[in-house]
Amino acid sequence: MSDHTFTLSNGLKLGYAEYGDPKGEVAFYFHGWPSSRLQGSLFDEPAKKHRIRLICPDRPGVGLSDLQPGRTLFDWPDTLSQLAGHVGADNYHVLGWSGGGPYVLVSALKLHKRLLSASIICGAPPLKFLGDRDMFWLYRLMIQLRHYFPSILGTVLRLGGMAAKGSPHKAPLRWLMKLLGQEDRRVLLLPGIYDVVRDATLGALNRGPRSVIADADIYLSEWGFEVSQIDFPIQFWHGKQDRNIAWTYTERIASLIPAATKVWSDIDGHYSLPITHAEQILASALQKPASPDDAGQQNGNALVDGELLASVLRRQSR
Repeated sequence: MSDHTFTLSNGLKLGYAEYGDPKGEVAFYFHGWPSSRLQGSLFDEPAKKHRIRLICPDRPGVGLSDLQPGRTLFDWPDTLSQLAGHVGADNYHVLGWSGGGPYVLVSALKLHKRLLSASIICGAPPLKFLGDRDMFWLYRLMIQLRHYFPSILGTVLRLGGMAAKGSPHKAPLRWLMKLLGQEDRRVLLLPGIYDVVRDATLGALNRGPRSVIADADIYLSEWGFEVSQIDFPIQFWHGKQDRNIAWTYTERIASLIPAATKVWSDIDGHYSLPITHAEQILASALQKPASPDDAGQQNGNALVDGELLASVLRRQSR
């Protein structure tokens, strides 16, 4: 990994990390919430294998990036265009996990002539449009705190940062782990995986509640466009055991986008799908077949009955 910063036209600093092959085809990875550029390291080895130069920006106010007061989702395409110019990329892939999903959507709407592919993994929905009923209860609680008790939300986020530094085998993290599905728990306990997730989360939380809440406000606000306006092909990936963001959100969003492709996993959750199947996700973005070894195994996780990924994931095109 290598960290970098550069100055945007508005005078603010934007930070980013690079993974994969420095001479490869450029792909921008948009991290989740609360998270940071460090989350991209989970895709480092697959990116090297497929010769992808994976560039992972910190959103404004996160990690190495300056806070941008009053930021909206529509500000992102200009920020991304400046970053692409800075790294010398005329055309590129975009992919986002969880909270990074909306940033893929707005990029596909505004920068479609520059994109080579667009992929969303367990993406966050437009909550103003679809509501938060099928979100993880902890997310729903934080949404209510944001509306009615923002100072208490700040305290909750500070406590969350303290808790994240502990061991997932001990309380209180052990209690939170029990709220996740079986595959999510298994994958997060693989050697080194929780460390990456923790460090990426702290990359956001260490900037303080104000920055983390400002990043979250994007999801609670009007996005400023209808997803049905997007005519660029987007591939959606979602696990049906996702307890953070229900897969039905993706089903509803994808149904509004004419060129959407959906890939479901019956056994995976919010964390296990991108971590276990990172190689297949990148290969699909490049329109390359995954190797049999990687289709059946990733990070030491053999798929059900040793079968290939196709036996677990069902692709539906509309």
